[in-house]
Amino acid sequence: MTENRENTLATETKARWDRLAIHYGLVESLSEWYLKPFRKILWARAEGRILEVGAGTGLNIGFYPAEARVAAADLSGAMLRKARERAREHKRNVTFEEADLCALPFADQAFDTVAATFVFCSVPDPVACLGEIGRVTKPNGRILLLDHVRIEGPVIGALMDFLNRASVRLAGEHINHRMDAFVREAGIEILENRRLGLMGIIQFIVARPGKDRS
Repeated sequence: MTENRENTLATETKARWDRLAIHYGLVESLSEWYLKPFRKILWARAEGRILEVGAGTGLNIGFYPAEARVAAADLSGAMLRKARERAREHKRNVTFEEADLCALPFADQAFDTVAATFVFCSVPDPVACLGEIGRVTKPNGRILLLDHVRIEGPVIGALMDFLNRASVRLAGEHINHRMDAFVREAGIEILENRRLGLMGIIQFIVARPGKDRS
């Protein structure tokens, strides 16, 4: 029953992102003026063989380190078609994989760096997917995460909690999640945890697989 439910959630999530891909350029144009500086912070820390999970339409491709070997995975084939166009525009050599982020088609400890930006707010089971990230990262590798999270203020935090149900229903996005809690639950060791942006709404985490995975 649990496996059937997970498959259903993955199918529903894929269908939603395939639909959104048609008009996603509008969303990007409204948000990227604010988010680009945070993307630069993350990608400055990536090195070696790199995997980006939840690559979407390829907004990070222009920030990939020059000459890096990068694999980019996403559940939505429609999103990845746009990402391939971006890779050609930026003249980047990227391997694309249409894949469930909770069941990545890569060997254990395959990557030096695994990165995800603004992904886990809309993933049905973030802890399971983070566990997969830990699995495919080398023991001394680097896990780089960037997401918008709950603001830890007594008033606005409570407001985000109140509005979260509507956000999930309308857009499939949790606006009050806490990335660091998900990361720890997945057995991943946090090395650096920073709050960025207005009122700390952006969380940047540098981590590595927990010692029990090595």
